[in-house]
Amino acid sequence: MNLANINQVIKASPAIQIQGKMTHLQRRAWNVLLANAYNELPEKEIHSVSMAELAAKLGFDSGNIVYLKETLEALVDFTVEWNILRKDKKQEWGIASLLAEARIVDGICYYEYSHSMRQRLHNPIVYSKLNLRLQNQFRGQYALILWEICFDYFDTDRGTGETPFIPLETFKELMGIEAGEYTIFKALNRNIIKPALKEINELTNYHVEVEHKRLGRKVAELKFRITRVKQLPVQESVFPDIEDLPPVALELVQVGVDRKVALKIAGKAWAFVNAVKLPPPDAYPDFDAYVSEKIEMSFSAVDVKNRGGYVIEAIRENYQDERVRKERQERAQRVKEQALENLKEGFIIKRNNILRQAIQADPTLIEKAAERVTLIHPRRRLEEYDTATEAYQESSMVKVTIEEVIADEFCQDQLAPIVEAYEDEKAKILADIR
Repeated sequence: MNLANINQVIKASPAIQIQGKMTHLQRRAWNVLLANAYNELPEKEIHSVSMAELAAKLGFDSGNIVYLKETLEALVDFTVEWNILRKDKKQEWGIASLLAEARIVDGICYYEYSHSMRQRLHNPIVYSKLNLRLQNQFRGQYALILWEICFDYFDTDRGTGETPFIPLETFKELMGIEAGEYTIFKALNRNIIKPALKEINELTNYHVEVEHKRLGRKVAELKFRITRVKQLPVQESVFPDIEDLPPVALELVQVGVDRKVALKIAGKAWAFVNAVKLPPPDAYPDFDAYVSEKIEMSFSAVDVKNRGGYVIEAIRENYQDERVRKERQERAQRVKEQALENLKEGFIIKRNNILRQAIQADPTLIEKAAERVTLIHPRRRLEEYDTATEAYQESSMVKVTIEEVIADEFCQDQLAPIVEAYEDEKAKILADIR
């Protein structure tokens, strides 16, 4: 079998929802091995792939075969609990090894699964089709794991989906985080969840967001929603001649619009729309957004037998769907709010680094700033300590106040460039400039 021509893996949901600490390469390798073996699973016990092909499919340096051998060894030794979200309600998979055996002979990797696992992997009750090229683009293991979990609940017809609420400890198990790690949610959110969401939303044509459920004041459960932002194929394109199309035309071709018609629509843009039905000038940021909305509408429209034809008429006659419009606006607002939050967090980190460097270069800044503190409560806290430096180190209130004074009165020149960049980017986001 030519692994280079395999672009997706059909993966059972219980195999996606596994518990255990896998590395990024191990998870990707297991997906590739499963894709390579999938059609042979009912009849063959032993499957094979050349190490060179395996390395190439993983986007990995084939010269480091030792690392790939270690990865295969880990997959044989790796014992996991399956289906821990119980999406597959009728099956209990228990404990299993990812591979029953693996060996390498003359540059060929031979591997096999247990008999019961072969049957379940090939004929799952519920499954997802995962893009193999996309998995290589993820830089971190947590983004790939979260992507697989979210896409497992994605409804292709509706263009959206959501996971059940996942208890925080279960989520950590799914992500391969050990019990003693990230005991504080703020750290888990900052270092695992937010970076994974950011990576998914930047690299894929889907938007994933998280909802928190609290128990008292603490976050206890998480739910993830996934929405198709632009309709692009789950599988890789098998029509290389469309890859050079303008973005609008490419989107249209992917939903079944004839190539020539797609190019015509992209070329005419707003002139293609019935003049009587043209939207107000400020209704959409651009024609691309207008087309994306009509494509999204096609996935929620009832009794659509010819999606391409529906989209063409929706564009020409400016079909309206208030539910889709509202969902898109709400999604855009959430994206904007998240962008502002991420921007502010980045600004604060840069600002604090500059202040920290300034204090390290001149420790007397703390004493100088303390002399200028006039606010009643920070002033009282300062007076409770022998020195301003001690108060700065022990009291968060004093620390924040002194750093504000240092920023305003001692570090304006150093902070000016990052403040200006922050304000410029903030203005762009608020103005919805992309």
